[in-house]
Amino acid sequence: MLARPLNLSLTACLIGFSAMFGIAHVAQAQNGSWPNKPIRFIVPFPPGGPTDAYVRTVAGPLGEALGQTVVVENRAGAGGSIGVDAVAKAAPDGYTLGLGSAGALMALPHLMKVPYSVKDDFAFVTGLALVPAVIAVNSKSGVSNLNQFLELAKRNPGKINYASAGSGTTVHLVGELFKRETGADITHVPYKGAAPAITDLLGGQVESIVSDLTPLVPHVRAGTVKILAVMSSQRASVLPEIPTMAELGYPKVILNTEYGVIMPGGTPSAIVERMRRELTTILKSPAVQSAYAQMGTLAVPSSPAQYRQSVLSSYDSWGKFIKESGITLN
Repeated sequence: MLARPLNLSLTACLIGFSAMFGIAHVAQAQNGSWPNKPIRFIVPFPPGGPTDAYVRTVAGPLGEALGQTVVVENRAGAGGSIGVDAVAKAAPDGYTLGLGSAGALMALPHLMKVPYSVKDDFAFVTGLALVPAVIAVNSKSGVSNLNQFLELAKRNPGKINYASAGSGTTVHLVGELFKRETGADITHVPYKGAAPAITDLLGGQVESIVSDLTPLVPHVRAGTVKILAVMSSQRASVLPEIPTMAELGYPKVILNTEYGVIMPGGTPSAIVERMRRELTTILKSPAVQSAYAQMGTLAVPSSPAQYRQSVLSSYDSWGKFIKESGITLN
């Protein structure tokens, strides 16, 4: 008869110990001993891609500012949701940062059941990078401008493909917006990231691509990719000769993909503020501004409140578009 109460008592003790252990970690993070070990920065995409470059550009300077190594950890898969969930599930002790993926935070929750709450499971730190989406073709395609591409699509309904970095990504969604606004009957071909999509564009397996600008810049400079239009309100400074969709008569086809920095929900506000302060200084430095500009990206530091509001606003607007358009992951 005594066994059951004894087990309950032991369980209660273990739970209490675990809670005290967690509280001790948070308390340690709040006092002057933080940081006293390496910090990991989770990128929810494969290494070598543009998002990886955004983070690695700031990781070194951030580590110097904090006096600890910042280790970049790539946790790719499921449109960025695996890495983002790893941030949500991490201890809120100040030793985990993550790249806020636009797709995983703003689009995928409307398309699939994700294991995290965008509104409740994260501490929003700062905006990081803003990059326009573009539509592009292989330079050998014979297509030199958007009107020619739309004429080609009109003559071949359903036979022209466009690649994207994956279903549920924001470039997939703006590709569908492009179809709606231009009337182009083109078929979406999702890939597991921008790199394989670009490889197939260069190899002729797909006729076009809707992508963030950054991974295409080297191929444009090499003369192997032709960008037909920039999907932003202004021309990209790195390629100022390329017109915007608005200039070509499609003002609603706009996407500036926003990436930011997130931490687990419950991370002490003093640590979030310290991270914001250091990252803001780094993002405003001439070296980082220049590095981002060369990638076709704008460094966009912001307050936690501003970044949170931007994410939630885009979350609502993309949710509305997905519902209206009937977009699915299939």
